[in-house]
Amino acid sequence: MTLAQQSTAASLPITIHDTESVDIGSLWKVVQLSANRFWRHTKAYTTILGVMLLTLVSLIFLSMHWSYRRLFPFVSHRVIGSHNGISNQN
Repeated sequence: MTLAQQSTAASLPITIHDTESVDIGSLWKVVQLSANRFWRHTKAYTTILGVMLLTLVSLIFLSMHWSYRRLFPFVSHRVIGSHNGISNQN
């Protein structure tokens, strides 16, 4: 689906007179168009930013895990079946 860019800012002139009265209808249209454009761009980049955040958190977790294993090599995985250094070999 392609969305056509609307250039309505040129067709909505905003004039401020000496009495400082502004046409609220045309000003509201400009605000709505800006909000819609911002929302489209936000939705487009939400997925990309989410994947980047997940990748960053995963890399931080992996670096902490590798650092923990490197700093504490004596904490290793225990072998099932061995108890207090006694193995079940015959």
